[in-house]
Amino acid sequence: MRLVINEPGSFIGTRNGMITVYKSGEKILEVAIPKVNFIIVLTRGASFSSALIKLLARHNIPIIFYSSLGYPVSMCKSFTTGAIELRKNQYKIKETEDGIKLASLFAQGKTLNQYSILYSMAKNRSISDPQLSKELYKAAREIKHISDEITRLGVEKTGNSIQSIINLEAEAAKIYWGILPKPLSKVLDFPGRKKRFENPTDSVNISLNYLYTILGGECSLYLELCGLDPYAGFLHADNPRRPALAMDLMEEFRQQVVDRVVFKAAFERKLENILENNRLTREARLMLYKSYVERMNTKVTFLNRSLPIQDHIFLQARRIAEYIMGRHEYKPFTL
Repeated sequence: MRLVINEPGSFIGTRNGMITVYKSGEKILEVAIPKVNFIIVLTRGASFSSALIKLLARHNIPIIFYSSLGYPVSMCKSFTTGAIELRKNQYKIKETEDGIKLASLFAQGKTLNQYSILYSMAKNRSISDPQLSKELYKAAREIKHISDEITRLGVEKTGNSIQSIINLEAEAAKIYWGILPKPLSKVLDFPGRKKRFENPTDSVNISLNYLYTILGGECSLYLELCGLDPYAGFLHADNPRRPALAMDLMEEFRQQVVDRVVFKAAFERKLENILENNRLTREARLMLYKSYVERMNTKVTFLNRSLPIQDHIFLQARRIAEYIMGRHEYKPFTL
């Protein structure tokens, strides 16, 4: 489980080997160490005892601090041993056929999950709105065709495969985000996809950007725990300010985690009046994060294993490492 600290003035300590949370001198929570995977801090003004930090380090439980915009700004965790051979191989295979194939698999996972989301929306509207259902089915089929093309490029031995894969991924995204304003417009205004740097003013885009940032931070953490360099990617270009490999891994989980959470909240009319000066209120951030955690804890079956989605992310990070070391093939996460 995640222990989420969202109240200013909270004090987190330890007593008799338990994690304790106090507010205004009153104990509000006590939880056993084995039940906690990591501690998430979404507020300012929280404090931690040094005894707790030592205890968490012994059990390899990180504390992750987030900004109000969802950025992971700091992480407190124990020292880990270096995975030197793994990282050497990670850098070495980037421009090879194996690296291109891995990039195609990340893109394949993303497009197949886009297809899945649209197909599900179309099926759910087959009776209530047959015309919209037809349009959603058409968009889903187009994305499936693009995904097949990405798969083909992943096994070709051509020098421009990476850029071709990126172009196809962008084409699929254009179709995906191009059709979504139609079902979403039934409940609220959604002008189409706008990233953070485009300064969106609508609640859907701001919610998506907030949770994408949190998901990216968790992907980065899992990659580090597996000994990989989160900044050395295959599909995304290297950038010292952006963990490219974390963005690669996140592509497989954007739709099945964040998009599902935000779209569900939109259809349930939970995204109304959640902004102040084009930013999420503290209550809205907590509401979205709770829904995100609930989704991450949802058990789904992938590769014949029924596990919470957060466990599948960690296993995918481990499988990337196994693929880089030449031990196993890699299959993108899809539902």
